[in-house]
Amino acid sequence: MAQLKVTVPENSQNILGIVTIDAALEKVFEAYTKEELFAKWWCRGNPMKVYRFDCQDGGSWHIAEQSEDGNEYEFIGCFHEVAPNKRIVQTFEFLGMPERGHVMLEKAEFVAVDAHTTEIHTHSTAMSQEDRDGMVASGMESGWRQSIEALGKLLRAGN
Repeated sequence: MAQLKVTVPENSQNILGIVTIDAALEKVFEAYTKEELFAKWWCRGNPMKVYRFDCQDGGSWHIAEQSEDGNEYEFIGCFHEVAPNKRIVQTFEFLGMPERGHVMLEKAEFVAVDAHTTEIHTHSTAMSQEDRDGMVASGMESGWRQSIEALGKLLRAGN
């Protein structure tokens, strides 16, 4: 099972999320940081092209989702901190905007609830409240939920 709770505070540039997933913390963290696993779930479970995935402090990533509607959606970011089984701090940018620079800073903290359950506390901050509201209006929560469900399915399969 994988659940997502999203909070969008008023008068803020933040999006807060709590993911609860039935899997050990180490397995969840590995699915976030190992390219071959990440590519199976992050884009809602849709096929993904991975141009770069250097998951370490100072590394970067660049991927493209191959969506069901036949379109390709590109995303990039930089890893600021990858603290094994504890935290990932990174940037996130959708390259389909008319101009570059609509970057989110994201911190995901991984917490073992018990030996078989993990929570991921995510705090994302946009460059402006307008950018944050645009992200929310784009269907971000639905896409995030689909990705988390794909992650749960992947982890249930033993990967």
